[in-house]
Amino acid sequence: LNSREKAMRAIGLPAKFNVTDAPSLCAQINQKALDWARSAAPTATESRYATKGTPLVMDNDALYSPGPLWIWAPLSFKADGRAAVHVAAPAMKTAVDYWLKLSAGFHFCKLLSPARALEHIYIDSLRKNV
Repeated sequence: LNSREKAMRAIGLPAKFNVTDAPSLCAQINQKALDWARSAAPTATESRYATKGTPLVMDNDALYSPGPLWIWAPLSFKADGRAAVHVAAPAMKTAVDYWLKLSAGFHFCKLLSPARALEHIYIDSLRKNV
């Protein structure tokens, strides 16, 4: 993806990389995938997940630089006992004035598939609690 900074500058708006691209955008996108999966699941399934399932929790993005480190880093799933499974997305983001122009103004994320989120809701979240 192009960074927010790059997109804003392209349309003539002022943008500061440390402000526009500072949040954990990958975590926000992954949360949207989980939200969609919860809304797509049948009511009984979502209710069972809400009451008996181990929830997915989106942690802050895990920032990587340079690129090869990001490429090799997988989306991370770490169980916190029965309390939650924490999801951390590898991210690499660069400002428009990045030293390597070929990589300037980008925001890379490893994303949670909505299908994987549904699989967690239906199966994986219940392994320890049912």
